[in-house]
Amino acid sequence: MSNYRLLVSALFLIVMTNATAAKPDAEQMARTEYPTKTLYKIWQDQQKDKDAALKFYNGLAEKHLIELDQADAKLATITYFAKGSTDTDYFMQSGGPDFYGLRFKRFGSTDIYYCVQKIPRDSWFTYGVNEFKTNNHKELADLTVNSVEHIFDGAVIGPDAPLSDLIQQKPGVPRGTLREVTMNSKAMGEARKIQVYLPADYNPAIAHNLLLQFDGQNYSSEDVQRPVWEGWTPLPTILDNLIHQRKIGPTITIFIHNQGNRSGDLISEKMTDFVALELVAWARKNFTISSTPKNIVVSGPSRAGFAAAHTAFRHATIIGSVLSQSGSFYYRLQEPENWPIYPEFEGKLVHDYKITARQDIQFYLDVGLYDLGLGAVGTNRQLRDILELKGYQVDYYQYKSGHSHLGWRHTIGKGLISLLGKENMNNK
Repeated sequence: MSNYRLLVSALFLIVMTNATAAKPDAEQMARTEYPTKTLYKIWQDQQKDKDAALKFYNGLAEKHLIELDQADAKLATITYFAKGSTDTDYFMQSGGPDFYGLRFKRFGSTDIYYCVQKIPRDSWFTYGVNEFKTNNHKELADLTVNSVEHIFDGAVIGPDAPLSDLIQQKPGVPRGTLREVTMNSKAMGEARKIQVYLPADYNPAIAHNLLLQFDGQNYSSEDVQRPVWEGWTPLPTILDNLIHQRKIGPTITIFIHNQGNRSGDLISEKMTDFVALELVAWARKNFTISSTPKNIVVSGPSRAGFAAAHTAFRHATIIGSVLSQSGSFYYRLQEPENWPIYPEFEGKLVHDYKITARQDIQFYLDVGLYDLGLGAVGTNRQLRDILELKGYQVDYYQYKSGHSHLGWRHTIGKGLISLLGKENMNNK
């Protein structure tokens, strides 16, 4: 009987020892699976409360959170979250330094999903999340239907992102005025809507710079309360601040609105003629505009960046400054285009500037590092190098963001200072 008791006691000790050893193993696996402090804490809470992950998700103000990387002072860790259902197959995040996106993992057996991304602390970018669903229809002979739904957008702002304070209205800064004008364009063969910004205390006795801004309806925004990932840039506020701080001289701006055919208009020669031959002439007739072509800036993002560089190329005696943000310089304007990620052919403007004698044009080019790979970053670098080799004045700025107004609203002030600032020798 005593031998039996000894055997039972020994077996009990073995079981207890193994059970005690299993706990550290589970914790180590959890630390590997959930690599951030927050994720690990959720896992710990989940052991006591099966709804801990759901409660955490429901308490999020945004669908991501930022934690500083303790091992590297240049990095931060972003964790993205999403809530699934019985139909969820997986989620995908797109945006930031991971070009092909990130696939979410399921948090244990919950409906909460997550993915983790390392980013430089000075990066800022928009992102989107898509849900991939699988619906099994047994009533239809076990037919499986797959679908994709875009579920939300957001913006990551790294703790050291070089954001501009020019987008904020400041106390004591006089505000310029905006008025809408419709003019008939011979070049475009239609009536075109524009908005005109006049700086505060406009003085017709003073020669003004002229800024011609493509995608004008997005740049004339003053609504800084909109979500940061949406397409808006408060250029009137930026101009108010720049002029008040005397970083640029008095500047009149014409916001050129899109009218239903943006894709075609912004790559057409008709648009370049409308801007250079009609808008500049109209502005000179109605306001006091500098006679120096380099004080006339044409500006735009993406396809409108192509339009800006195209307009100056065709009319350099009228417009002498180009401000391009994430310019789409891979366009050939012939088939097949093969764009935008891996352009097979050289872009039209890259080729045109390369084979043409240098004109009297100055450039500010900027592009986000997380913007369409070779299609955007590569062709902007290529154009920069060609222009510099040809002897053009070029200011090139590359930053850790993507293809959106989140970046453009914070860099356009830098471009205006580069082209119109007092330190620019062309403005002395």
